[in-house]
Amino acid sequence: MAFRNATIVVWQGVLFGLVLPGCGPPLGALWYHTFMPSQKVPAEFELPEGPLLILVDDDQDLIQPPLARHALVDALARQLKAHGVADRVTKNEELARLRQSDPEFESRGTREVGQLLGADTVLWLSTVQFVVEDDLEIASTPGKFAVTLKVVNALAEERRDVRLWPPERKGRLVVVTVSSHDIRACRNQAEVHQKMGGALATEIGQLFYEKTVEQ
Repeated sequence: MAFRNATIVVWQGVLFGLVLPGCGPPLGALWYHTFMPSQKVPAEFELPEGPLLILVDDDQDLIQPPLARHALVDALARQLKAHGVADRVTKNEELARLRQSDPEFESRGTREVGQLLGADTVLWLSTVQFVVEDDLEIASTPGKFAVTLKVVNALAEERRDVRLWPPERKGRLVVVTVSSHDIRACRNQAEVHQKMGGALATEIGQLFYEKTVEQ
């Protein structure tokens, strides 16, 4: 009986702390993390080892200027390296040099571009939508950046072995939005592109490594 009464006192103290002004948030957070454990979410796909090329295709010229495209590649490369998913990722500068020096670049396939840049795997991103208002100060609609992605085996010799993931023919659709408030907070379009490219990189990167989420 004494143990039961002590238990009641402890719970009363916890509940009191949750509602006591000035003490609620810290104890509330402590209670949440104590009794609501986090959950491990596995990667949707594990990228193969070896050099990786992140190729952003924008055949409709939706991203003008192409700052968000470059920001996406840089941010995604940093994220994959930070989580131990990829050690060697082709830089924007390497791809730009090939684009300028190769007159046949635009007609080459994804696998072929990957081979020319020494990549074993290509993370191919096709731009579906890129929307941001021109006048940042009065922006009233969220910015949106959407791509479909496919993981391609640049070393494949048979056509059936080229596509690694996903199995869907159209690829995996990934969409992010940036609030109008965040858009207005940017000083110029370059900042907007950096913010949108970084946001999309975060969503894409999480597909390829284990992450922890609160239940």
